[in-house]
Parts: sequence; structure tokens; C-alpha cells
Amino acid sequence: MMELLTLVDFKDTKIDPNWGPFDYLLHVLHVDQQKLQKSQNAPPPPPTLCKQDHTGFKLRSKFNNSVGLKRKRNLKAVEEEDDGDQVAPKLKPNRIKKQEKSVCPIPPPDLPPLFRQLIVEEMGGRGLVLVIQKTIFFSDINPTASRFSIPFSQVKTHDFLNEAEAKELDDKNSMQVWLLDPSMRGTSITLNKWVMRSSSLYVLTNTWNSVVKNNQLEKGHMVQLWSFRMNSLLCFALVKL
Repeated sequence: MMELLTLVDFKDTKIDPNWGPFDYLLHVLHVDQQKLQKSQNAPPPPPTLCKQDHTGFKLRSKFNNSVGLKRKRNLKAVEEEDDGDQVAPKLKPNRIKKQEKSVCPIPPPDLPPLFRQLIVEEMGGRGLVLVIQKTIFFSDINPTASRFSIPFSQVKTHDFLNEAEAKELDDKNSMQVWLLDPSMRGTSITLNKWVMRSSSLYVLTNTWNSVVKNNQLEKGHMVQLWSFRMNSLLCFALVKL
């Protein structure tokens, strides 16, 4: 970079009283040439430092070299892509998803032998049908609600009702049925059908709170509800799995 002349550059100049304007101009040109020659012969200035990370400082020239290398690599990569030698991207390993536990065993387990023996051999029951297998929710053990819900979406079959019983429930009438609880104790309970806006369900009500208490039913328990008949009476058996 060219530096301007200052008064310091003329400190050794001896002025001749006989100099004219042209002589002064020639002398200024001479001093400028000397200064330029000295600057060219002088050793190169120390490299400029630039800020670096916590390790200290690095030379700007080194930084520029790294930038140059990076540019060369980028240029080489572009050339390789033009030649069709593209580097395949690294693929992330596929994560193996854990299999979710089934809410209900598939296929549903059969009626326990003790229940079958009691119903068929001792009570003379017939026509055993699995109505539903479900997980007990809080709404099923909430004493304020006092009901066991049997959603249509989970019902295995509606054939446990005969035509007259189905019509009775469709007419919004309740039915008194008989329930064999998980402790193999019998109780009378009420069967209703509720038709909601988006779904329908059967419900066991009236004495349901006693069934929950006597059998220590809790949220998360898996249960089955089986239907059978004693003569013409509709009965149910609740089994805790």
C-alpha cells in the first residue's frame, strides 16, 4: 500500500536558496522514490492476528489457508458430482419399535373350568356366550356412577339377547338379570341399553357397587362377561383374568 510523504521524510533535506519550483518538485520525487525503495526492501510485517476460540489466537494467514482448502474441497465435490461420483448419504439406523402389549389376550381365554362346572353341571346353565372382554376403567369402579359399561364396539356378539329382550331394551326398559360374580356368588342386577349420539352400550347397574367392593375390582383389571341361561332366565358370569 502506498504511503504519503510527511515532514519526517524531509528532515535530512538541505534547501538551496537558488532552487526554483521545478527543483523543489524534483527533490520531492527523489524523496518519494527513496521511501518506496526502502519499503520494498524492508522485511514483511508480522502476520495479523485474529480472534480464535478458547485456545488463544491463530494467524490470519493460517485462517485464510484453511478457507482456501475448504473452497478446494467444495470445488472437488462439485466436480465429482458432475462426473456422477456422488457420495451416498449416511443412513440413520432404523430404530426397532417395541411391540405394544395387547390390551386383551388374543384369542380370548376360555371360561375357567370351575365356572363352567358350576354353571353347566350344578346350575344346569346352557348356551354359554362370551359377551365382552375388557379392561376395567375408572368409570366402571366409580361409586357415583355405579355401572359396568359394555360398549357395542367391544361386544363379541349380540346374540345373547332373544328377540323379546332386544325389543324391551330398545324401548328403553330395564331388565332384571342374574349375575355370577368373580367370587362365584350370585346377585340380581339391572341391565339397560344406553343410546348415545356417537355410540351405544349396555350397562349393568343398581347393585354394581356391591360387586366391585366384594370382588376388589380395580382400574386396569381384565375381565370377561359371559352370558348363559337357566331355563329362560338371562344370566351373566363375570370372570377376572
